[in-house]
Amino acid sequence: NGIMGMAELLSQSAVQPREKNFISVIDRSANALLTIINDILDFSKIQAGHLELDVAPFHLRDAIEDVTALLSTKIAETGIDLLLRVQPDLPSTFLGGAGRIRQNLTNIVGNAVKFTPTGHVLIDISGEISDGMADLVIKVVDTGIGIDKKKFSLVFEKFSQADGSTTRQYGGTGLGLPISQNLVELMGGSISVDSV
Repeated sequence: NGIMGMAELLSQSAVQPREKNFISVIDRSANALLTIINDILDFSKIQAGHLELDVAPFHLRDAIEDVTALLSTKIAETGIDLLLRVQPDLPSTFLGGAGRIRQNLTNIVGNAVKFTPTGHVLIDISGEISDGMADLVIKVVDTGIGIDKKKFSLVFEKFSQADGSTTRQYGGTGLGLPISQNLVELMGGSISVDSV
């Protein structure tokens, strides 16, 4: 956090364009490292059975906008379109773990953006409300490189990626989706993958 804070302060000072690029690299590297640290900490909590949800009212659209704002730089760099479709009759406020929903969306949408060199990423939200309980379906659909159906089982394996040859090109620890799976199950849901 100290590195990120100082990089932000430095970027707001009078620096040359070349130095601004250096600061940008520092910031991106620090963010990548922070993501890895947070993933490892979350994974440790999951393994120890200590991962909990902070249940409180939240606005779903606000949670989604937080995620898209966080990923906006990466999206702008790739030039892909980020689309959002929300079923119009869904309520605006839900009771749940907003922070964990943001974390899930960041993992899944972040992967979609990472593996989509051209085209778009769509966040599609629908659901049903019955007896005051919401059953939400959140789909992230992209025009990316896809995954071989034979490798679907590897997607949610810890420290694994569906295609090891992409690890060097795209990076990642292989913890994001296993953490998402555990979080979704903790919320009483399920997660799956499909690809063409």
